[in-house]
Amino acid sequence: MAKEPQAETGRRDALRGFAHIGAGTLVSRLSGFAREVTTAAFFGAGTAMDVFVAAFTIPNLLCRILGETALESAFMPFFKGIHARGAAGRAWRLAGNTAFALVLVLIAIVVVGIAAAPLLVEIVAHGFTGDVAASTVRMTRLMFPFGLLIGLAALMGSILLAFRRYRVYSLAPVLLNVGIIGAVVGLSRRLDVVSLAVGVLLGGLLQFLVQVPFAARLARADGSGLFARRPSLRDEDVRQVGRLAGPVVVASAIQRVGVIVDRTIASFLAPGSISSLYYAFRLVHLPYAILALAAGRAVAPDMAERYALGESDGFRRSLLEGLRMNVVSLVPVVVLSVWYARPVVGLVYERGAFDATDLAMTSSAFALYAVGLVSMGFVFVLVRGFAARLDTRTPVRISLLAFVANVVLNLVLVRTPLRHAGLALASSLAFTIHAAVLYGIMNRRLACDGVPIGTAEIAGPFLRCIVAAGALAAAVWAADLWTGPHLAGNLFVGRLARIAAGSAAGGVAYIAVGALLGIEEIRRVLARVARRRATAGGGRRGGS
Repeated sequence: MAKEPQAETGRRDALRGFAHIGAGTLVSRLSGFAREVTTAAFFGAGTAMDVFVAAFTIPNLLCRILGETALESAFMPFFKGIHARGAAGRAWRLAGNTAFALVLVLIAIVVVGIAAAPLLVEIVAHGFTGDVAASTVRMTRLMFPFGLLIGLAALMGSILLAFRRYRVYSLAPVLLNVGIIGAVVGLSRRLDVVSLAVGVLLGGLLQFLVQVPFAARLARADGSGLFARRPSLRDEDVRQVGRLAGPVVVASAIQRVGVIVDRTIASFLAPGSISSLYYAFRLVHLPYAILALAAGRAVAPDMAERYALGESDGFRRSLLEGLRMNVVSLVPVVVLSVWYARPVVGLVYERGAFDATDLAMTSSAFALYAVGLVSMGFVFVLVRGFAARLDTRTPVRISLLAFVANVVLNLVLVRTPLRHAGLALASSLAFTIHAAVLYGIMNRRLACDGVPIGTAEIAGPFLRCIVAAGALAAAVWAADLWTGPHLAGNLFVGRLARIAAGSAAGGVAYIAVGALLGIEEIRRVLARVARRRATAGGGRRGGS
């Protein structure tokens, strides 16, 4: 009898985490858009911005791979597992020693990066010469300490995620954008484009500092300190984090190489192929970040805790919850993205030099990237599942397999009439292969634990979502029929109104049919909304 309330609590935590992380990511993306608008207004798209973008590429790439990705996949599950087993002192000692080790490693990387800045700029911006190249080297050196700041911010974020402090964790990145906007507005007249570099450093510092009090409060609640008084690199737990982080860094590097391969192949195609793929992937990454990453991060702490406590069925339940949240939230996004590919791309990009040819090329790539959204979400959740089991090597091996599959599919599909869009479809198919292989291996291990995921448990919700998505498509088609004759004026307004009306009608149809078909996640959300409305109504009556 005790397991059912525990399972329900886990579901509520996962749903709460999904909502809070998704909302925080949306706010972060909107602040990022505000940052882009501000920098465009102050610096345009000329040489100054080229210098900044090129200079920021290497520090940003290194910190993402060595900081955020490695810490969230290697440190967080191990730290959470130790704490869940009741060894709070040991867990916080690990956190302090990891912070010490991270500072040393990142300082070394910063020093080497500053010294090697001319070589790095030569690689990243080979075409830059003279004063432009020299300015890029200076900007690169100025921004390299960002890697140290954002690495420490990632460590604090991993601690907050382990304790399910979703709001602070997901909103902290907003301060990076706030720092950049503030520096540009306040310092650009004195420092010109250097104000952007100052803003990057300020934003990284703010993102770190805002999380420290919350993490320190968690440590004090356990009678410990956040940072070790006598840090040591000989701590076996820190070495274990290092061993777990190594494969994560390799997997991230493989992913980056895959992007380079795509762009290299696209460079042999029609002009605009590289940029259309870039614009399309940027658009697809928005729902991926808001929904797929939120689902994976929402269940990651519980998976780590359940596995550490030997609760195989609890681990399985959390993993399945993450996979199902991906299906339920992303299937309608796939349908809407494919249906509205042209108006969405046109709404976001079609102005100035972005012409009808660019619209056609980008929208076709966008639609075919969107087809792989569910698989992309599955990969993220499953990789977090392996990390919770302290296995970061298996995902690397499967990443290599997916990389090879992607290259082969690239070479085949790029020769079809799809041309550049074939590269987008190849990525979606490679993600599907990646997800299927990871799922197969994970389920075999769950079977060894005596708790395999049944086919009906994952296929049933997926099929019900497909049926609900059919209702969504019918509602969108009907909305288009109704709005079409009324939207012949302003192109921007017409596109916006068409997308909004169709998405609203389709969303209502998807939710209604999904609830009727018994999709559990939709029913839980509706029940939660009904409870909140009842509570709010009762409060108003009580106050009157």
